[in-house]
Amino acid sequence: RLLEELGDTPGPDAEELEPDSARTPPEPVKDEPGAAKLVLRDVFGPIAPAVPTRIPTLASLSGGRASPLVRFQLPNVLFAYAHTLALYHGGDEALLSDFCATLLGVSGALGAQQVFTTVEEALQAAVHVLEAGEHPPGPLGTRGAMCEAARILLGEGPANQKGYTLAALGDLARTLGRARKQAVATEERERLYRARKKCQFLLAWTNENEVALTPLALDCARAHRAHTVAAEEVAALTGELEQLWGGPLPPARRTLIEELPG
Repeated sequence: RLLEELGDTPGPDAEELEPDSARTPPEPVKDEPGAAKLVLRDVFGPIAPAVPTRIPTLASLSGGRASPLVRFQLPNVLFAYAHTLALYHGGDEALLSDFCATLLGVSGALGAQQVFTTVEEALQAAVHVLEAGEHPPGPLGTRGAMCEAARILLGEGPANQKGYTLAALGDLARTLGRARKQAVATEERERLYRARKKCQFLLAWTNENEVALTPLALDCARAHRAHTVAAEEVAALTGELEQLWGGPLPPARRTLIEELPG
C-alpha cells in the first residue's frame, strides 16, 4: 500500500546506503553539443553517486503489495534531482539546506507526498513549480530536466538499466539523511525523514521492478518531445506576430471614429 511506505516501519540505516565505489555507473551518452547536460560523474567529480551496497527488499518496507501508482513518482523525483544537481553544480555541503529545500519544493512526490497517475502528470507537476517561479530556474530548463530523467531511467543499457536510477535514489537518501541531522526545526526534520523514507522505498521498488523503467523512460521522452514541439510552435507564432507588428509589442490602438464637437 502506498501509505505504508511513509509509516514508521524501520528502514535501512544510513550506512546501508553508502556507495560502493567499484560500482559507480558510467556516464550517460551525450547528444547535441552546446546543450546543458547532466553527467553524474562530471557533476560530482571524484565522488560520483554509486549504487548502494545493500538495498532493502520491498517486503521489509511494506506490509502489502506496492501500489501500481508508485512507478509514476520516479519521473517526478528524477526530474527534481536532475534540476537540483545542475542548479547547485552537484551539491555543496555548505548549501545542503538550500539543495534539499529546492529538491523537496520541485518534487511533489518527496516534498508533499503527492500521488500521480501518469508520467505526464508527474512531470507537469514539477514543471508547474518551476514555471510559477516558486524555485530558482536551473541551467537545464524544464525540458532539459525531462530529458535527464529519461536518461537516468534508461541507464547504461539493457545489461544494467536500473543502475543510474539506483545510484540517484541512493544519493538522494544519503543527502536527505545528512540534511536531517543538521536540521533544527522538528517540522523540517520530519519532512526530510519522510522524503528519505520515500527514496528508500523507491530504491527497493526500482531494484525489483527494472522492467518498468523502459516504459517510464519512453513516456518521459514523449513528454519532452511534446513540450519541445509546443515551445517551437509558440516561438514561431511569436515571430510571425513580431514581424507583423514591426516589433515585440503590438502597435497602439488607433481611434477609428472620432466624435465631432457639438
